[in-house]
Amino acid sequence: MIRVGIVGASGYTGGDLLRWLIAHPGVEVTQITSEASAGKFAYQVHPHLRGQTTLRFVGQDALTPCDVLFLALPHGEAQTRIDHYAALAPRIIDLSADFRLRDGDMYRATYGETHTAPAWLSRFVYGLPEIERDAIRAAAYVSGVGCNATASILALWALIRAGLLQPTQPIILDIKV
Repeated sequence: MIRVGIVGASGYTGGDLLRWLIAHPGVEVTQITSEASAGKFAYQVHPHLRGQTTLRFVGQDALTPCDVLFLALPHGEAQTRIDHYAALAPRIIDLSADFRLRDGDMYRATYGETHTAPAWLSRFVYGLPEIERDAIRAAAYVSGVGCNATASILALWALIRAGLLQPTQPIILDIKV
């Protein structure tokens, strides 16, 4: 049984992830966090989970070690505590945009701010299984992909693979062309 924690489980993404994981036969969700909802039952924030779990939200400082830690935090927050999270779990899946780009300069150009943990950028694998399946399988740290980015990348990837489009700049996600 894989022991999982979800940081930021009170939001839409974290709540939907919780819904999926509590139904998974190989996963035990051991902890969920929310600073604003600490002490509340998950179903008090996500009524559709009533009768499915008795988990209560805890604050991030109450997190304990687990096998996999999902980070479902607003943009910019995961990077500020990544060392702390990595000490709690050997595998991390970040669902924000904090670790999608592997280059600090590109991150600054894209988001208009400097990444607070630039040494971590190269440690994350871009989590698009259609292109990075083998790398994801072997990775300790995986970044989530955005829905708009996924749609764009897959559309362009088909053109690149067919030889109809030649990238004029390096593809910043380390996708092999």
